[in-house]
Amino acid sequence: MQNDTERLNNISHNLANAGTNGYKRRVTVTRPFAEQLQSASSASGMGAGTSAVIDPAAGTIRPSASPLDLAIEGDAFFEVSTPQGPAFTRYGHFHVDAAGKLVTEQGDAVMGTTGELAGAGASSGMSVNRRGEVTQGEQLLGQVKLVRFANASALLPLGQGLYAQGGARVTEAGSDAGPVGIQPGALENSNVSSAQEMARLAETVRHFEALQKVVQGYDEALEKAIRKLGEF
Repeated sequence: MQNDTERLNNISHNLANAGTNGYKRRVTVTRPFAEQLQSASSASGMGAGTSAVIDPAAGTIRPSASPLDLAIEGDAFFEVSTPQGPAFTRYGHFHVDAAGKLVTEQGDAVMGTTGELAGAGASSGMSVNRRGEVTQGEQLLGQVKLVRFANASALLPLGQGLYAQGGARVTEAGSDAGPVGIQPGALENSNVSSAQEMARLAETVRHFEALQKVVQGYDEALEKAIRKLGEF
């Protein structure tokens, strides 16, 4: 029942972000029972039977009004520099700040392969092509850095479309991964399917109610057993 409660929390979070660009749905993973028993024998106690990971599958891509909005075609992530350290995102709603840097909606610098991407000012006419090359007029400022992970589901959500690396491993250069490109003037939609999440919601609620009836039945049987014992 506690596991079902955790599933309901993740489903509600997914449904609330079905319209959030770049959002990756949360998936509830149940720990093997043997692993839970092993935890119970330790000082930490039984602990939670479930954990949440992200589903890194790509969402659909839609055109946007800004040429600096970028959508990734493939399984990579943008890298941004935050006050807490490097973070990763699929939400490519970028703009140029007053200092001429390409930044996120929160003002975090978008990283290039050689560092931050900066031009001459907010009105510098910065543009990005499909190869991720950032230019200002005829000058090449750098190339947007794309990071791929061998196990992207291990990324840790930070909020606002950002993810910490957590236990995710960066894919080694030269691996047999598919091609990755950038689509300027577009944004990636959430990968949440509202219909599927509603079906999971109904299934989880029914499972919770069934378990609740089992507990009630056990309580009634125990009550009868105690009453019978008292008659002796």
